[in-house]
Formats: sequence, structure tokens, C-alpha cells
Amino acid sequence: MFGTVIIDAYRKEEILEMANAIDDLCSPTDNCGWASAGIYCFWDYYAEAILYIGLAGDLAERFKQHNGILPVKEGSKQKQIEEYFSKNERLGYTIFVQSPLSQPLVHRNRGMYEKFAKQQNSPVEDMLSEQGRDDIKRVEGILIESFRRKYGHFPPWNSIGGSSAGQTKVMENNINIVKSFCRPDDYAINPIVSRCTIRELSMNPTWEWYENYLHAVRMNLLILGMDYDKSLELVN
Repeated sequence: MFGTVIIDAYRKEEILEMANAIDDLCSPTDNCGWASAGIYCFWDYYAEAILYIGLAGDLAERFKQHNGILPVKEGSKQKQIEEYFSKNERLGYTIFVQSPLSQPLVHRNRGMYEKFAKQQNSPVEDMLSEQGRDDIKRVEGILIESFRRKYGHFPPWNSIGGSSAGQTKVMENNINIVKSFCRPDDYAINPIVSRCTIRELSMNPTWEWYENYLHAVRMNLLILGMDYDKSLELVN
């Protein structure tokens, strides 16, 4: 259940600060903030241009892998990020997040849910829905294909498209979501973009609460195609 785009940009020496903020907002071990499974985007801070669109079951952990804090895994963009920082001071980073109701089972929360599973004599996989994980695959396919159709190629750091199921569901206005990832000033005109950055929300629980409230409004926009004012009135 997607709805909110949260934008930030960081220096090389701020990598750990960013990772902690992402984990605070999108932890797989609590029901606060947003689900850990979501879409993320690296973008050129100076050109305001998309570099890479990816998905992650655990956004904070994947960010750490890309930035060399955790061991490099297949698909890591560590080399591209290091090369970028050799020429630029700031790198843009955006997350497109889901409701905590879409939290899937990942290795960091498995132990917690295994305890509940044993109490109910059920498989641990039954404790959480896989819908959140399925949704990020579909949405990644939609967004990458939207970019390709608009510009005639994949984002520079993407070598392949996303899921074929997502590619077949692209609509003309999906490119507006992609464009919002790399336009920090869009918060003033785009209702799905958070008014605060990733780190600002992490540092201010009140602002985070408001953005969580607006997430439900944004879900109606994206899923049902509702007008913003009507959606806000409904949620209120």
C-alpha cells in the first residue's frame, strides 16, 4: 500500500546518519512509521536526474549494502556510488514507502515472529502477508518501464527492467511518480511528496506523525484515483 515519497540528499560522511534515519522510519521490527519493504531511488543531486530505481525488503539494510557499510551483495551499486562521490559532494536518495500493514517477513524480524508462530503452532510464514513484497516488485516494474518509455532507455545504473507484471500495468501518469523522486521542491505542488526529508522526519516525531496521517490520503490518490481534497475529507 504505497503512498508517500520521502526525499533526501547526503554527503559521503553522512552515510551512517542516513542509514539510521531510514531504519528509524522503516524498521521491520516495529509497527511505527512505514514498512521496511519499499522502492528506493538514487539520483544526481545537481542535475536532478534519476540514476537508479530499486526495491528492497529492508530499505535500511539495502542502503547499507550499496554504501559499503554491510558486505556487498549481488546488485550493489557501491562502485557507482563511490565513483559519484569522487566527483560530487551530495547524492540524492529517495524512498517510496508502504504502510506498516504491508510489512513482510525479513531476516531482521524473523526471530520475533517465530516466537508468535510457535505459540500458535503455525508456520512463521503465516505471521505476515507477502503482499508487501509482491507489491514492491510490481511497482518497481511499473516505474522502471515508465522511465524507459519516457526517455528511451533505463536509468543509468539500471541494467534491466523490473517485473514483467509491472511493465504491463504502466499508465501514462506513472512517470510523474518517477519524476517526483528527484525534485526536492515538488513537495509544494505534489501531494504524494513528504514536506520533510528522511532525516527531518526521523528527528521530529510530530512531523513524522503528520506524514503518516497523510499516507492514507495518498493511498487513495494512487490506488483509487481520488481527488486530494476528497481523500483528505474522507480520511479526516
